[in-house]
Parts: sequence; C-alpha cells; structure tokens
Amino acid sequence: MTEPNLPLLQWLAAYQMALPGVAWCVLSLFLRESRAALLQWGLFMMLLGCGLGLASLRGEPRDWLSYNGANIAAVLAFGLMRRGTEQFMRLKPGDAEQAWVLVPVVALIAAAGPAEHWAVLRIVLSYSAQAFLLLRTVFLIGPALRDQFGPRVALGVQVPGLVVALVLIGLGLGQAFRWPQPSDILHTVPANLALMATYATGSVLFCFMFTLLLAQRMLANLHEASSRDALTGLYNRRSMIEQLARQWQRHRRTQAPLAIMTIDLDHFKRINDTLGHAAGDSVLVHLTKLLQNHVRGEDIIGRIGGEEFMLLLPDTEPQQAISLAERLRVLVRAEALGTTVSVGIALAHSVDKDPESMIARADAALFRAKEAGRNRIEVAD
Repeated sequence: MTEPNLPLLQWLAAYQMALPGVAWCVLSLFLRESRAALLQWGLFMMLLGCGLGLASLRGEPRDWLSYNGANIAAVLAFGLMRRGTEQFMRLKPGDAEQAWVLVPVVALIAAAGPAEHWAVLRIVLSYSAQAFLLLRTVFLIGPALRDQFGPRVALGVQVPGLVVALVLIGLGLGQAFRWPQPSDILHTVPANLALMATYATGSVLFCFMFTLLLAQRMLANLHEASSRDALTGLYNRRSMIEQLARQWQRHRRTQAPLAIMTIDLDHFKRINDTLGHAAGDSVLVHLTKLLQNHVRGEDIIGRIGGEEFMLLLPDTEPQQAISLAERLRVLVRAEALGTTVSVGIALAHSVDKDPESMIARADAALFRAKEAGRNRIEVAD
C-alpha cells in the first residue's frame, strides 16, 4: 500500500485554510458591524495555513522558521480565533488572559531552537496552548450563544469545538508519553495524519458554523430594522400589532389586565408648517425620550403614525393606566414642546373579539379627546 505523501497533504490542508481566510478578510470590507471579528477570523485561517505550509518545508538541516516558526504561527492563530469570536459574540476580549498564555508559550518555543532534542517541548507547548485557547473560547461564548441564537445552535457550535480541543489534548499527551521521541510534522505517522485531519475538518466546521451564525445575525438585524421606526427607533405599527397580539393571547389565557394607550400630538402640523420638519422631528424624538423615561421596563412603546404613538401596558389596572396618561400629559405640557397631547385608553374587555377591536376602541377614545378640545384623556367604553 502506498504511503500518503505528507508534505502534499500539508499543502492541501494549508490551502484549504488559507483560501477561506482570504474570503473572511474580503468579507470584512463589506460588513461594518462584524468587521473586526471577520478580519481576525481571516487572519486566524491564513496564519494556521501558513504554519502548515512552513511545516511542510521541514527537513535537514533544521531551520528555525519551518520548525519553531510553524509552531508559533499555529499558537498565535488560535489567539486570533478566540479574540475574533469574543468580538463577534459581543464579549469583552480576554486580552490579559491571552497574554499570560501566549507570551510565555511563544517565548519558550522561540528560544527552544529547531534542534531535535527540543522538538518534544515545542510540540507539547503548541498543542497545549491551542487546546487551552479553543476550550476557553468554547466555554466563554456558551452563554452568549444560547442567548443570541438558542440552545441548539449553541450545542452545534460548542460540541465540534470540544471535539477538536480533545483531539489536540490527545495529540499533546501522546507526544508527552513518547518523550523524548518527537513526532514532528516530518514523517507519515498516525499522529501527524490525525493532526492534518483535525485541522482540515476543524477549519471546515469553523467556516460552516460561523457563516451560519453570521447569516442568522444579518437576518435578525434586517428583521429588527424592518420592525423599527427610522426616526425614533421605536416599534412601528406592524410590530406593535404583533406585540399586542402576543399580549392579547396572554390576557385571554391568564385573565391578566391589559391596557393600551394611543397618544397624539395636538396641532403638530402647525409646528411643521411654521418651524419646519426638522423642528417637528426634534419634537417627536423628545417625546420618545420622555415616554421611555416614564414607563416601566415591561411596557412597550411604538410610533404608529406621523405624530401618533401607542403604549402597550401589560398587567395594568384601569386606574394605573389613567394615572400614567395624566402624568405624561402634564409632563409634555411642562416640557414646553410647543404642543400638548391627547390620549385615548382602552382596557382589554370581553367585548373585544380580537386585538384590532381593542385598538379601534382606543382610537375612538382618542378621537373623543380631540373633539372635546385636545390636551385631555378619554377612556374607551
């Protein structure tokens, strides 16, 4: 049986890693939000490929670059992988911890020299550092993965990472137990073939899983952008109806009180006509901040029209809703925004057949407040 050509396998694995690395770097030019993470992932893949490429040049006489340089490239690559992943998951990078690992490991590998009697030390240090950085990454991002993408996706990312880390630990222990006989990436031995398979498979899994996460995040961002009002950042009308539908189902199931409040700026057109649309926009933004500062964390605010806002108030009794509306009405008048507000309130009731009927009753109450002279509150029958 023909023995596998190890240098050729190394070059193929190096190419398989470097090419996606270039793709990550190019992609970072177009995606501003994840640019730093994508760039570091690209450098991780390219540096790992560079390390394998250098290792394929090993022979006699031994040179520092192909022996020590290859190990250093692999260790630094995993440091970039961890830092990029932390940034992608919006975690604070653990640079201090990384420095405590990378600086002594890189210094020892660099100082060891390429001689064969230092080979075991270099190999054990390299595998140990790579496994540690990968394990720390897997465990650090776990909670953020579950929060942002759900438990199944978290498992899909963490389990392959754990498997690769365990293989690296196994390779490091295997080398330690064979001391002082080195298994440098120089000969076609099972340990080296396992390393090639681990790197190649790990790089494919890494690219697949994090491409999936990137796509999911982009879709989530698009959905969030489509559900928000561009000026105020509040939920738009469609999103408020969706939020109300969920609260409506909860109300029907638990009989918990539920109220909605529609708020309309009085004579808003006058502001736009006399002071300009920029001034009108400023008033809308100011009112948004006022509402956000004076409602509970569980209350939901939306802008459902030009100058019309809606508050969704779960677990709110009638008198609580009226008291909040009065407080907001007085605050708007005191803020000297150049306008006042009219408010319509609707409380979930058995007459409501669906959420839309509740909105209709709140709108009818708001209309009565306008007809009665504005700057007042009306409660739906």
